[in-house]
Amino acid sequence: MTQLRTGSGVVVAAALAVLGFFQVASAVSAGGGSVQGYSAESPLNVGTVVQLSSKSDKLVKPAVQAQLQNMFGVVVDRNVLPLSVSNEGLKNETFVAVSGTYNTLVSTQAGPIKAGDYLTLSSVEGVAMKAGTEEKTVLGRATAPFDGKGITVGSTTLKDDAGKQRDVQLGSIPTTINIQRNPNEKSTKVEVPDVLKRIGQQIAEKEVNPIRIYLSLAITVLSVVAAIVIIYSGIRNSLISIGRNPMSKKSIFRALLEIILTSILVLSIGLFAVYLLLKL
Repeated sequence: MTQLRTGSGVVVAAALAVLGFFQVASAVSAGGGSVQGYSAESPLNVGTVVQLSSKSDKLVKPAVQAQLQNMFGVVVDRNVLPLSVSNEGLKNETFVAVSGTYNTLVSTQAGPIKAGDYLTLSSVEGVAMKAGTEEKTVLGRATAPFDGKGITVGSTTLKDDAGKQRDVQLGSIPTTINIQRNPNEKSTKVEVPDVLKRIGQQIAEKEVNPIRIYLSLAITVLSVVAAIVIIYSGIRNSLISIGRNPMSKKSIFRALLEIILTSILVLSIGLFAVYLLLKL
């Protein structure tokens, strides 16, 4: 049992004995959020945005933009924590905040950051930037501005989609960490009315791509229109022919029947094509 000695006696530190069972730092309330200790693949700077390593759920590494959905938290300075329990067995022991307000490394890659802006991962590993409308996940919201003109922690050079290089400034600002879906995201997903979606799923017996549903709708409409046009033209021409030659009524009705069967065939081919398009 762990003991804490004071000037004139011995005080049994039962709480410390309990804490000794933890393999990593216990979660604590700091900065209004939750902080926990992890190992790191390499020493990490305070403010680095991290993700869990695929090797272990107790190991963190700098988060990368290609795995935006794996953002986990931000590295914090253990000296700002009101309480922390160190574990010397952890390699490169790192304290990570998954909520609360803490300093976070940011860049001007997406432009100047204003207080209240949502932040997401930039192209620089472990560094955040202003979130736009395309990113699916955000880290949290900036509580202070950063435009790269004041105090910075460095700069780096990035290439845009056109291959043009440009310099971006790096800094550190307090951020309220709240990893969530980007509230400003503009969905590029094609919306399909529920009725069409249900019909498509019933025919295909599975989820159907919206493009297939709309192509099927177009084919169906064209098939119906074509069938109606064929029948209308056949009936009109038959009536005209009967008016001109009443004696040919029998042959005209036979021709009209053939036209009706042709229109049904056209409609059937169209519907079968729709079935194949949805089913395959």
